[in-house]
Amino acid sequence: MMNEVLVVGSILLSSLLAFVSFVAYRRSRMRATLYLSFAFLLWACKKFVELGHTALWIRRDVGNIVDALELLILLLILAALWKR
Repeated sequence: MMNEVLVVGSILLSSLLAFVSFVAYRRSRMRATLYLSFAFLLWACKKFVELGHTALWIRRDVGNIVDALELLILLLILAALWKR
């Protein structure tokens, strides 16, 4: 039960951070903030997939999906740092 609460909190926080970084992108037009916005959005998607698997909404193995999302998140953070 506590695990699900933490995952939902992580989804909400990463969604909020995605929104804030997208607003920052619209104001400054810095691509780094856009990359970070997508990274936070992917983090929320990753946590949602993990929550669905834990709550048995998704019955398949999601290991490959989660690993691919983590790789994309890291690449987006690297791109944000590179553009900065």
